[in-house]
Amino acid sequence: MTHTNRGRLTVDLGGKWRLYTNTIPANSRAIGTITRDECDTGALVLIEATSLYVQINAGVLRSLEQRKVVAALEEVRTGRGGAGRGQGVKAADGATGLKRTNITIDQESADALRAFGDGDLSLGIRRAAAHIKKPSK
Repeated sequence: MTHTNRGRLTVDLGGKWRLYTNTIPANSRAIGTITRDECDTGALVLIEATSLYVQINAGVLRSLEQRKVVAALEEVRTGRGGAGRGQGVKAADGATGLKRTNITIDQESADALRAFGDGDLSLGIRRAAAHIKKPSK
């Protein structure tokens, strides 16, 4: 008897990771959801200091086999299952018409904006901009 999906990981870039946890570790980035063995789904988080991917469910961090995560991400990015190359991660707030922009800020400001964006620096910047934006006349 064989189990072709034993240990298989499926990634949903930009998936609704907040369904599985409200918090992520400092200096990490939620990039979507991950499903293990077709039944165990959680938030897929990249810990930026170590470049390691982990699964988080209700604040509980689980290690993942890194080569399988990389393979699942590559599968999604190359169009062999899931969103195709070039689609990118969907914005957490549903924003459209986004343009990649490089910014230069100090770490304290980045931390404050990331916190304002619930762990997402770009979302924090958009929220801050919306907060200070003056109404058009």
